[in-house]
Amino acid sequence: MSVLVVGAGPTGLAVACGLRAAGVEVRVVDSATGPAVTSRALGLQPRGVEVLARLGALGDLPARSLPICQVVVSVNGREVGRLAVGRSTRLVRRPGLLVSQAEIEAELQRRLVELADTSVQWGREVVGLDEDPSGVAVRLADDETLRTGWVVGCDGAHSAVRTATRIGFPGVALVERFLLADVRAELPLPRDSVAVWLRGEDMLAAFPLPGVDLWRLMAPAPSSTGGEATGDAVLHALTGLLEAHTGYPAGVVHGAQWTSTFRFHRRLADAYRRGRVLLAGDAAHIHSPFGGQGLNTGIGDAENLAWKLALVTEGRAGTALLDSYEAERRPAAAEVLSSTSSMTRVVLGDTTAARLVRDRVFVPLLNRPWVQRRIWDKASQLTLSYRAGPLTSSRHRSLPWRSRPGDRVPDLVCRREDGSGTQLHAELGPRWALLAAPSPTAQGCLHLARGWLGGDRVVLLNPDGQSPRTALLVRPDAHLAWRGSTGDGLRRWLAGALDPDRAATPPREPAGRHTR
Repeated sequence: MSVLVVGAGPTGLAVACGLRAAGVEVRVVDSATGPAVTSRALGLQPRGVEVLARLGALGDLPARSLPICQVVVSVNGREVGRLAVGRSTRLVRRPGLLVSQAEIEAELQRRLVELADTSVQWGREVVGLDEDPSGVAVRLADDETLRTGWVVGCDGAHSAVRTATRIGFPGVALVERFLLADVRAELPLPRDSVAVWLRGEDMLAAFPLPGVDLWRLMAPAPSSTGGEATGDAVLHALTGLLEAHTGYPAGVVHGAQWTSTFRFHRRLADAYRRGRVLLAGDAAHIHSPFGGQGLNTGIGDAENLAWKLALVTEGRAGTALLDSYEAERRPAAAEVLSSTSSMTRVVLGDTTAARLVRDRVFVPLLNRPWVQRRIWDKASQLTLSYRAGPLTSSRHRSLPWRSRPGDRVPDLVCRREDGSGTQLHAELGPRWALLAAPSPTAQGCLHLARGWLGGDRVVLLNPDGQSPRTALLVRPDAHLAWRGSTGDGLRRWLAGALDPDRAATPPREPAGRHTR
């Protein structure tokens, strides 16, 4: 097989779907006995929604999700801040989704079966790796050894793949114990809002969940709970906090569907690649869940890695292309770690002075429209850019819609070669798009791009209402790769990005590799 993906969470499944859509042979194994039915992660930010849509794995998740319009923050029993979320801005056109990670995984599994007529192999635990120049031997707990060209470790914070490659995972604990319970409750709260209550060192949050009277309660563990509280003790602690913060009697909670305790850590892998082994998702980075960035960052890793690994496995790019995966995604994870750690410190307030600033400055600022727009745009992950990465040049001026090489390109309305209308992002993943007005130059660039990247892997689109004076090559993950007006310029970019050591001559075209 070409690629073995270890871990069948959202990241691993997204990697597998991206590879299979590009025609790469892939197998997914997981040590669990079956798919998860519960999950800590609750939703998709707008960028995560875009990724699933490009993978063909969004399905009917929007119809099954809850629209969340605001976060209401109360301090000492009085509403102080109201943060509007989910609204359209100049940047964000598609709302996020409040939906269970388990349902997201189910849609990704459905898409994988659709693409490959294959499913996850459950109960297959990786215990060791042995790499040689031609591939990797992966040892399983049942004494079987799998031979593969590449391994992608998406097996979580306690990654066996990361451990086997001896990649460091330094970090610190942010919160020692957090309590979580999914409950049935008759709460007199709007179902389009997340409620947060703050009182000194105490904090409680209530998230509506899809379903009748379903809510998620989350809070730092009070010192009175002691030890590793589980089951009834978790529920008792959370209902006690609910009564203390709101005055609602404990009887409004009718029981728990699921309870858990967990720690918040901030950790970042020293490297994302070692030889033929790569890391993605929680195997490469973990952080506080405040801000809802974890699942989205993981599937962002997956999309970035999949198109690059597909080109390498096909022989269309040298292995040096994979170095750009770490160069682009590790800084993105570092920024998420920093922002979520800061948010955790602000919300929980670890000193009296910090809590005073939180209650009297930070929370009231949430009412300001400009603050709301900035928070929502940042949380959407649509501001992410790879301008500083190895595949871009900083010499380019801004484009008419303000994108520079490395930036995400908006979902423009375009015309195909036959004149029919389409949206840019609908044509991507695993395809590339060449945006250009019809001309002999555009046709020459298209022919060149198809020779390097695959004949059915590049589509020519003409943006409606735009008159690009140069051709624009958009990557499968919707980031701008190159802009220019000559075939020579495109050839230089392709040679430098795909394999600097190879002569600028496109490889012969393989037949029948692409699957949409």
